Amino acid sequence: MVRRNEGPRRAGTRVRLRSVTVAAAVCATALSAGPAVPGAHAADRPRPYETADDAQRVHGSPSSADAPALGTGPATDRIGPGEEHFYALDLDARSDVHLSATALPAPGTRIDYRDGIEISLRTTDGDSCGSEKVTGTGQTAFPLTAYVARLTGADGNSSCRAAGPYLVRVVREDGDDPSRWPLELSVLREPALKGSIPAPHPGTENESDADSPRPAPPSGTPRPVAGGSGFNDARAVGGGVWKDRLRPGETRWYRVPVDWGQRLHTAVELPNAARREDGAGRFVARGFRMNIYNPARGPLYSESFTSYDGDGGKTDHYSNPVRYENRFASANSATRLAGWYYVAVTAGPDLAGPFPQGVPVTLRIAVRGKPKPGPRYDGDARAAGIGVSDEDRETAAKRLTRAEADDAAAEAALLRTVGWSGVGTGTALLAVLAAWTLLARRGGAAAVQPVAGPPGGTPGPGGFPPSP
Repeated sequence: MVRRNEGPRRAGTRVRLRSVTVAAAVCATALSAGPAVPGAHAADRPRPYETADDAQRVHGSPSSADAPALGTGPATDRIGPGEEHFYALDLDARSDVHLSATALPAPGTRIDYRDGIEISLRTTDGDSCGSEKVTGTGQTAFPLTAYVARLTGADGNSSCRAAGPYLVRVVREDGDDPSRWPLELSVLREPALKGSIPAPHPGTENESDADSPRPAPPSGTPRPVAGGSGFNDARAVGGGVWKDRLRPGETRWYRVPVDWGQRLHTAVELPNAARREDGAGRFVARGFRMNIYNPARGPLYSESFTSYDGDGGKTDHYSNPVRYENRFASANSATRLAGWYYVAVTAGPDLAGPFPQGVPVTLRIAVRGKPKPGPRYDGDARAAGIGVSDEDRETAAKRLTRAEADDAAAEAALLRTVGWSGVGTGTALLAVLAAWTLLARRGGAAAVQPVAGPPGGTPGPGGFPPSP
């Protein structure tokens, strides 16, 4: 029998809390409060990955008979070396479903190829519907994301396309790091298509990153940007030149809207390092790393670390065009969805030698090609996180995280409600305060209940379940 876990807070409660937060933010803005510094964190430590505020909390079972059910969206768990976790998932017979598992070793620790995770999807009869394994590299901790998808239009085992219960299995390798890792799971359900499924695009196999001539990268004065800690707070950016400064051992995340038919060109550059008075060498064998992930968190590349010789360093990627039918190709299949693409940059801990004050990074990002019409979905693809809207492009132009974009939209709606533009500042403040008080009073009538943890425990730091 499948047991149900305690899910995230009720949606209505989140809306009330967010509305109250927005109202408070409006008042604070009107009173000229200074802006918060994005990505603020202790200067001497790499910033850890931050999970989604509304992530479902689950406790994977070593037995498939007791697997907790996964909903749509993110979920959090913890996993130790050598552990095997099962989760239950109900699927229909028409939708494509994309699954990912992101393991989170502590930033700054040393992991390598013996440390890794594997995710697989299988029927309750034990038939495999796909799997992927990722391992560490470069003696450097960074988020490890493994991805698998159930594609209804694919050839193969027909039992994997049937409606009914399925099992998600996540296994952690018994490697060098003895600590229990936070684990973030993600489920994206893609609506079925109206009509027939497109045939594979001719020439897709020849549009790989290695086979594609590079376009001229964007130039100009770099603009500052503070990358996020992970998928959930990745900083939105558009085409152009951007600069950031990473702590050694840190991974920072950026997201770029890429529409159907478009290609993403991303380059990461490090400058030369000053020569040291003690004559120490500036060469770092495991210098820095970049990878790119699609809107379902599927990695586009299997990426290792790039060495750094002290005179500068660069790595880049040029994706093939985003097409629905790429999912059926043997190569370049990850560019199968339009939407937010994620760029993750990791600075190796040994870069503390040549860059004791932090690692300056330049990103050159270009989205090539005009958007093309996407597939005709029999459902709301935008609600699932697929596709690019004008609001997404505006979010990228303003360099907002997802939460900041949501708050900006809620704030704009609240200001329109109280008629900010038609009244004086003092009257508007009173109206906002009145709305805030009303929202708080309503929220008090339905007090927020803490999410129940496992028997005998409470949720651990950062919203993760405590370690058994």
